[in-house]
Amino acid sequence: MLTALQIHNFVTIESLEIDFGSGMTTLTGETGAGKSILVDALGLVLGDKADSSLIRSQCERAEITAQFTLPEAEMTAWLELQDIPTDDDECIIRRVLNSNGRSKAYINGSMVTLALLDEFGSRLIDIHGQHAHQSLGSRQHQRQLLDGFAAHDKLCKAVESAWQEWLTTKEKLQELTDQQNEHRDQLRLLQFQLQELDGLAPVAGEWHELEQQQKRLANAQMLISTADEITQQLYAGSGAEERLQNADNRLGELVELDPSLAESHAMIRSALIEIQEASSALQGYAGTVELDPQLLAEVDERLGNYHSLAKKYQCDPDQLADLQEKLKTQLASLENAGETLEALQQQLDKAVQRWKSAAQKLGKSRQKAAKKLQQEVTGQIQQLSMPHGEFQVALHPAKSDEPLRYGQETVEFLVSANPGMTPQPISKVASGGELSRISLAIQVVTAGIGKIETLIFDEVDVGIGGATAEVVGQLLRQIASKRQILCVTHLPQVASQAHLHLRVEKESNKNATSSTVVRLDDKQRVQEIARMLGGVEMTERTLDHAAEMVSRGARS
Repeated sequence: MLTALQIHNFVTIESLEIDFGSGMTTLTGETGAGKSILVDALGLVLGDKADSSLIRSQCERAEITAQFTLPEAEMTAWLELQDIPTDDDECIIRRVLNSNGRSKAYINGSMVTLALLDEFGSRLIDIHGQHAHQSLGSRQHQRQLLDGFAAHDKLCKAVESAWQEWLTTKEKLQELTDQQNEHRDQLRLLQFQLQELDGLAPVAGEWHELEQQQKRLANAQMLISTADEITQQLYAGSGAEERLQNADNRLGELVELDPSLAESHAMIRSALIEIQEASSALQGYAGTVELDPQLLAEVDERLGNYHSLAKKYQCDPDQLADLQEKLKTQLASLENAGETLEALQQQLDKAVQRWKSAAQKLGKSRQKAAKKLQQEVTGQIQQLSMPHGEFQVALHPAKSDEPLRYGQETVEFLVSANPGMTPQPISKVASGGELSRISLAIQVVTAGIGKIETLIFDEVDVGIGGATAEVVGQLLRQIASKRQILCVTHLPQVASQAHLHLRVEKESNKNATSSTVVRLDDKQRVQEIARMLGGVEMTERTLDHAAEMVSRGARS
């Protein structure tokens, strides 16, 4: 809801601050006083395009600030999504116009683009009349109004849920299909690589065993001869064993003379035992070493194959076994891709069927609601000085072979203002006054539906008077029980229904023209209604009539 508006140096307004409340607020004043300037100012602060001609004469810039309350949690969530700070349920929008033609926009102190401001503004205020922010011509808004009037949220959610499932499955299927050519090439490559690796049949740990075996086979003769040579050195002649034996015998005799030599004697004896065991082991080892040139050639060839494939696949030879298992897994995955495609296609077909079923139920509900809506709106239009007016809700089959998010039909509001006239889309209605009254009729019927809390009706009473004007006022007040209404009017029958009455005044001198807004008290309000009734000459009878109208409006 709009709670306050500050305007500085805008057109004929030098400085102005207005506080607004709930219910119905009316703006009146002499022709040319600047009533529509306030509507233009609100349009700018909500994202309309601007130019420097709107800046007050001899000023460098104009500034407009509007303050709102945001009862809808989703509005605050929208601000947070845009990284705009929030302050509970309050929001301040500021628009600055510079004389160089540039403008800046701020939401809660954060600078925003004009597109972002326009998107946010369309959620705050709907202006009805010959101005911007006319959402009623939007097909999307028309569909939302019909669905809200029908109160079939569950059907809408069921359609959207089925559509979302279809879209997600379709994207997965498309992604997998797009990969098929690449997969076929990759499949052939994997099959060739595995054929090479299967030919080698690498075994985990085999590479290191082959290396050791190759070293032993390649140096078998040297290993045998060296082992024999060492054995001879230990045994032959005065070898190590004989010398240690002599030392053991002599130390044994000395220990009897001096027991302190017992430790040295024990170490000599231990070394003798170790030498004997080593000699025995060397003799046995020499008998196990094979001189097998053929086996050596086989080992060399296998090692060469390991080296060749490791170089080709850029890995260590001992990693070939792991690579083989990895490629087998990848191959299995690709070979199963066809099965996945088939399963996804079946899932997609089921999603389409679910969407069709939900969309058909929604379509039937829309048809039923459309008949009721057009009857009620037509009835309201014909009370507003359009006795032959007719409102229609057309449901057109959607031009798409695929599921759509909001169902299988589009919604279009059509209107005929005169007998024999073919109903036309509401967005093409020529008369701004007619469009405003049609908007008013729709708002009356759907007052409890929309989420936009503030509605502005600019000159909705153009071309009407008498009893019809009183009906317009009553309808506006009726809407004001659920929405905040701002109405620019020249009819006393409409103004008398307001909860708050503002009068726009203009003063001129040789140097400048200024417009200001006065908040009327009860006495001033009666005088303003009387002025609207009787023009320049204000009689007691006119004042009494005005007082009666205000009193009657307060009771309605």
